[in-house]
Order: sequence, then C-alpha cells, then structure tokens
Amino acid sequence: MRVPVHEAARQLEARGVLTRSHGEGADKVVEHVRDVLGCELPADLVDFYRERIAGVGEFGACVPAWNDRGGWRGSDRFLTELLHAGAVPLFRDGCGNFYGLDLTPDVSVPAVYFFNHERGFEQPEGAVGSSLGVFLLLLADHDRAYVEQWPFRWELKIDPDLNDCPRAPAMWIES
Repeated sequence: MRVPVHEAARQLEARGVLTRSHGEGADKVVEHVRDVLGCELPADLVDFYRERIAGVGEFGACVPAWNDRGGWRGSDRFLTELLHAGAVPLFRDGCGNFYGLDLTPDVSVPAVYFFNHERGFEQPEGAVGSSLGVFLLLLADHDRAYVEQWPFRWELKIDPDLNDCPRAPAMWIES
C-alpha cells in the first residue's frame, strides 16, 4: 500500500509524534546521499529527505546533517552500512539495528525492511512496511500497540500489503 511520505508526515505531525530538522538543506541532503551511494534515489526517499524528518516518536532518523559553517557533520559511514544488502538506512531501533529502504533498481514503490546488526546487516530480516509512507505510520504505532496489546496482525489494517514485500516476510506479524 502506498501512502505518500508527505501525507504520512502530515498525519504524524498532527498527532505530535513527528520531529523535523531545522534549516533549508533538504536538496543538499538529497544530492549528498546520491553522491555517497552512487545511485539514483527512490522518489519516496527523496520525499523523506525533503520533508526534513528527524524522528518519529523515539526513533531518530538517519539523515546526514549539513552546517553552513562546517559542511557535513559527522561520518557518512552509516549511509553505506546497508549498501551491500541493497538498502539505505532510515532509522536506528536503539539496539544497533536499522530500518532500511530497499534500493533494488526499477522498483517503483520500495519496501522498508529490518536489518539486524548481529548478523552484520547481511540481508533484510523482515518487512516492516510495504512503502516508506506506510512504514512511518506503523513505526509511530508500534510501541503503543505493544503496550495497549492491540489485536494480532493489527499492522495489516494500516498496511494490507505488508505480507507481499518481495525480499523478506513481514517482521512485525507473528506466525
């Protein structure tokens, strides 16, 4: 299911769970990430950077930071952590793992996958969103769903295509 990134961002901002970075460097980020990765970026990823998403709930976004006085801040190493697995990091989970967007060429709506650091980010462990926009909505509700004990397979109400992601089975859906 495709939810445009700007629409997901609007919904999450209205709920008070989205934070944005300050500044006007979104186009610089897009160009910089394109140069670091050496490939064209999926439209949803470009939209993600242009929305200046810095975090969703407790999850901080993996976005290079630009400073007019100092240039790019920090290392770009995180951008290439998943490149061997055909993905780019979007968020860390707080335990060393990444949620990453699929970079498979010629995929019009790439899915988002979970990558485990204990396995060297070798391949996606599981699908966590059939598109970037719907993943943002799922990410915002994941902890709340756990605490409130939402019903089994609640994710499918938000993302009915979650079971159909091509590179790995759905992650948050227990069998």
